[in-house]
Amino acid sequence: MSAIASLPDDSTAGRIIGFGRLLKDHGFSVSIPCVIDACLGAAKVGLENPRDFKTVLQAAFMSRVEERPAFERLFREFWMSGAVPESVPPQDEGESETGASATDSGSGEDSMVVAEAGVSESQEKAAWDARPLVMYSAVEVLREKDFRDIPEEESRHVDLLIREILSPLFRRAGVRRRSVPSGMALDFRRMLRKSLRYGGEVIEFPRLGPKPRLKKLVFLCDVSGSMNPYLRFILRFIREIQNLPTRVETFVFATKLTRITPIVRRMPFSMALSEIARTAKDWSGGTRIGACLEQFTTAHGAAMLRPSTVVIIHSDGWDRGEPELLARQLEIIRRRAYRVLWINPLLGGPSYEPTCRGMSTAIPHLDGFLPGHNINGLGTLAGTLRALL
Repeated sequence: MSAIASLPDDSTAGRIIGFGRLLKDHGFSVSIPCVIDACLGAAKVGLENPRDFKTVLQAAFMSRVEERPAFERLFREFWMSGAVPESVPPQDEGESETGASATDSGSGEDSMVVAEAGVSESQEKAAWDARPLVMYSAVEVLREKDFRDIPEEESRHVDLLIREILSPLFRRAGVRRRSVPSGMALDFRRMLRKSLRYGGEVIEFPRLGPKPRLKKLVFLCDVSGSMNPYLRFILRFIREIQNLPTRVETFVFATKLTRITPIVRRMPFSMALSEIARTAKDWSGGTRIGACLEQFTTAHGAAMLRPSTVVIIHSDGWDRGEPELLARQLEIIRRRAYRVLWINPLLGGPSYEPTCRGMSTAIPHLDGFLPGHNINGLGTLAGTLRALL
C-alpha cells in the first residue's frame, strides 16, 4: 500500500508520543497531560480524516499562534510524504482507483503517505510494526548545511528556520511576570490563597506586572572579506532578535567600528543589507579586532557595558592588529559585562583548531566559544541566550 488515510490502531499511541517528543526537541512545551489529551482526542475523532487528526494535535500541543509555522512543517515531515515507492504491490481494480486518487493528493493534507521500500502485501503489517517511518527531509539537510553552500533561492527557508530556533526565546520573554503593588493583570493564584484567610471570601486583589527588562545584548560583527559568506545569516538572526523586549545594539567592524542599530531595527531586511554595506566603508577589508574593540570601549563602553550586558562577537579571529591590544580590550569588556560570547563560523569544521593569532589570544577572555556556520550553530547560540537571559 503506497498511500493510506489512517495509521494502524496498534501504533497510533506510539506515533503520537514520538511526535510529541519531536515537538519538544524543537522548543514546544509538551508535557505528559498534553500527550494524553492528544491520544484521547485521536480516539474520539478517529484517523479517517487527517484534517481532524491534525486539529486534535494542534489543540493538544500548540500553546501560541507563533508556533503554527513550526508545527505545520514538523507535522508534514513526521506524518506525510509526497514520495511514491517505485515498486507498488499488485492491486485489484477498485484498490487501484483508490490508490491513484490518494497518490494524486499525497502532497496535501487529505492523505498521509508512507515512504516505504517496495514490499509484498504479506510483509506490510510487519514493516509497520517493526520500525517507524523514515522520510527524507530537505529542511533537516538545510539545518546542517554550511552557510557558504546555501544558494540564494534557499535563503527564504533559512529565514523561516531562524525564526523557528528563536521562538523558545520569545516564549520565555513573553511570560516573565512578577507580583507588583498595582497593575492591570490579577494574580489569581495568590488571590485564591489569600482568600483562605477570610473563609473563601475574596478581599485582596494581588496584581501581576512584567519582570524587569531582559539583559542588554550587544553584537559586534566582523565584516572583513573572510566573513562575507556568513554575514547575511547572522544579521538576519540579529534582525529577528530585535523583537525581544530588551535593548539590542549592533556594530560591524573590520578596520574601524560602525554602529548599525537604527538600520537593523527599522529598515526591511533586504534594504538594511544594502544600507549597511554602504555605511560600513571598510566592508570586506582587512581586520583589526583589537583597535575596533578599543573604539567600542572608549566611545560606547560607559553607556553599554554594564553588569546586565551580554556581548556577542561574531568573527573568525583572523586579526592583523596587535595581540596585546586585543587581549587588553577583551579583559576590559569581560570585567564590565555580564558575559562575553564569541561566535566563530570556522568552529564548525571537523579539523578546526583556534591556532590563529587573534583567536588564540581571545579564548582565555571568553565565557563562551560557539559555532555559527549553519542553522544548528545559530540554534546553539539561541539556546545559550535563552539560558543567560
